[in-house]
Amino acid sequence: MMSKTTRKKPDFSKLALETLAVRAGTRRTAEYQEHSEAMFLTSSFCFDSAELAADGFAHADQGFIYSRFTNPTVSMFQDRLAALEGGEACIATSSGMAAILTMAMS
Repeated sequence: MMSKTTRKKPDFSKLALETLAVRAGTRRTAEYQEHSEAMFLTSSFCFDSAELAADGFAHADQGFIYSRFTNPTVSMFQDRLAALEGGEACIATSSGMAAILTMAMS
């Protein structure tokens, strides 16, 4: 089931660039509490009911539902890159052309 936890953005301003490159954006799973980030190679995520799945798709920005939208691995990468660049947020795209389209559409 999708967990809806609100994460407080950590303050990375006092960390060295090397530390940011290794630790920024890391999300540990509640069950395993691994030391480094896990790779989420799934295409979709499980829900306890069709109603919860429908709610997930209706509010796709609040959790992980389908990897083409976002997944924990990409979210960790985005958070880490934003921390390294000193930015508030980051958007990762699947290709250079997708990045160009994103810039043109904004």
